[in-house]
Amino acid sequence: MKFNPALPYPVLSKGNDSYNNSSFDAKVIAKKSFGQLVLEAEFALNNAGLQDLINQGKAVFALHFECPQTSYRGLVKGTNETLTMKIDEQKLRGKMDVHSFIIANNRIVDYLNADWNSFYKKFPITYEKGNTLAFGGAAEIILHEEAAEEQNFPSIVTIQRADNREYMGIELGNNQILILLPEQLYKKYAKYGSSRLKDTILSMVILPALIDVFHIIKADSDSYEDNRWYQVLKQIFENNHVPFERVLNDQMPVIEAAQLVLRNPLFASFNEVEKFLAQEEA
Repeated sequence: MKFNPALPYPVLSKGNDSYNNSSFDAKVIAKKSFGQLVLEAEFALNNAGLQDLINQGKAVFALHFECPQTSYRGLVKGTNETLTMKIDEQKLRGKMDVHSFIIANNRIVDYLNADWNSFYKKFPITYEKGNTLAFGGAAEIILHEEAAEEQNFPSIVTIQRADNREYMGIELGNNQILILLPEQLYKKYAKYGSSRLKDTILSMVILPALIDVFHIIKADSDSYEDNRWYQVLKQIFENNHVPFERVLNDQMPVIEAAQLVLRNPLFASFNEVEKFLAQEEA
């Protein structure tokens, strides 16, 4: 998407002189967090008339994003000076273009702005909903692929058969988290683990095991902090801009921490079940 500042009505931007003593800019920061790209925008507007429109809800700050390689695009808007949105990384590839705007939130009739230049000052303008009132510039975000070993949660988990067990359990070794399944359960896991319901089955096995792991290290982190699997879990949180200490000191519930590491496994499982049932009914 490319913005053309040469519109037949006044637009506040660095590319034209429609306004005097006014400015609009946006700072956009991107970071990855547990399978999502998080965009944080901070808007800086210096124009009393446009700010009044925003305060009244007649205009809004907006971010338009588009990934050229996947054609995934969208628009998020709000009246606060900060705006945050999250995008599934699987929908993105290569790079993403982000543009910042102020747009009309509804029809604005016979509008005048005290800071318009002399050419516009005597002519009230009606903006239609969606018209651009200000353009804050563009940002290009490069989407780096990250596949470092220290971020690879599956590399520290092994699912094993335990013939002497009646229920699922875990053992914490120096390098691995061992998930132990009774013989009959292990056979079913081995049979269906790569089926159309693989995400659902993995959630049934790994999610409760990981919750148990977090409970254990919360109670006694000193005993495990030198273990490789502990270091990997800690690195996963740090790489996703979340302090691992939040889990250890009860600022984050362990059930939430486990779902973050597994990147919202329940959502993936229900999507999988929904697709499976739709195919069965077809």
